This record gives sequence, C-alpha cells and structure tokens, in this order.
Amino acid sequence: QRVLEQCRVAPGQRVLEIGCGWGGLAEMALAERGASVTGVTLSTEQFAVAEQRAAERGLQGKVRFLLQDYRDVTGRFDRIVSVGMFEHVGRAMLPAYFGKVWRLLAPGGLLMNHGITAGGTRNSQLGAGIGEFIERYIFPGGELLHLSHVLATMAEAISPLISRSLSRK
Repeated sequence: QRVLEQCRVAPGQRVLEIGCGWGGLAEMALAERGASVTGVTLSTEQFAVAEQRAAERGLQGKVRFLLQDYRDVTGRFDRIVSVGMFEHVGRAMLPAYFGKVWRLLAPGGLLMNHGITAGGTRNSQLGAGIGEFIERYIFPGGELLHLSHVLATMAEAISPLISRSLSRK
C-alpha cells in the first residue's frame, strides 16, 4: 500500500514491477488503484504462483506477469516499481540497469527503486561483518552498495539520456 501511495499510482496508469515476486503488489495496484500492471520475474516458481493467484482472483488479462529479464521488457510505463531486486544487479551492471529503467519510463513518470544498501562507504562484506552467512543462506549473489554510489551511478547513467532527450525537443 505504502509503495503505491509513494508512487502516486492512479487509475489507468501503466505500471511495471521489476522483480514482481509472488504478484501481490501487482494485484494490489490493480485492485486498489485501477492501474494496468506488468510484473516481470526470473523465478519460475514465483511466476507460476503469480499466474495462479491472478487466475484464482479472475485477474487474467488485467494484470500481466512475464517470465523474463527486465532488460527484455519493451514499452513505456507511467510508473516503475522495483522492491528488493536491484541489489541483485550488482555494481558492474548498475549503469545498464538505470539506463534501461530510464528508457522504459514514460515522460513525467515516476520510479520507486526500493532496495537494501550498505551502511558504510567502505564495507567489504554484506551484513556488517556477517557476510559469509548472509552470502550463503540469505542473499546469494547479492551486492550491497552505499546509497552515495547508487545515486552517483544513476546520475552518470541517465544524464546523457536526459541530454539527448532534451536536445530532440
């Protein structure tokens, strides 16, 4: 609910959820906000459950789930929401992630990119020193970055895209 409020999701808006999990947020965006929602996931298990839940609730054709990488999504969206996914993108792919998100976002659209970040600028392990446990059991393949790095990377990735967009007008 809070995510939808913060994104100001309104009836008829096209919403993309990157990393849609079990489909709960997508269902809520449709049911409570009247939005047209597309959710993407790489998890076959989550995709199957999201599809099943949508069918059980009579939401087929109203909410769409795709078993694919966000990089393969096409179209433009008024709102893009990603909760707990971008920490799996990793430092090396972060510029490409933010560039793709920018290209998917319709003019005047909003992005909510919610995720876990590192508490310090020089952390070398996940989870404040309990990195091995976190890496093995909780968050395999995850990479937590400090918010300052995330913001700088995002700015560097989208600044040229903004400049090109403005020069075309």
